[in-house]
Amino acid sequence: MRETIEAKEAATILGLSEWTVYDLARRRVLPHVRVGRRVLFRRTSILAWLEAQEVASVAAPAVESGRIRRLK
Repeated sequence: MRETIEAKEAATILGLSEWTVYDLARRRVLPHVRVGRRVLFRRTSILAWLEAQEVASVAAPAVESGRIRRLK
């Protein structure tokens, strides 16, 4: 099994479109490496990024509700 994958394979793993994967890489959100004109992704890095996103979504701080105020 290859260590690096292309955008199409990364898109399949993430359940996104290939263009979204390229856009995330361009915005430096998704870990990648450029080799010449090719954009490659390490399979383990993609899975680690996905897990970090999942953990961050559940660990988000609870939204504090507003205070009750006394009406005059």
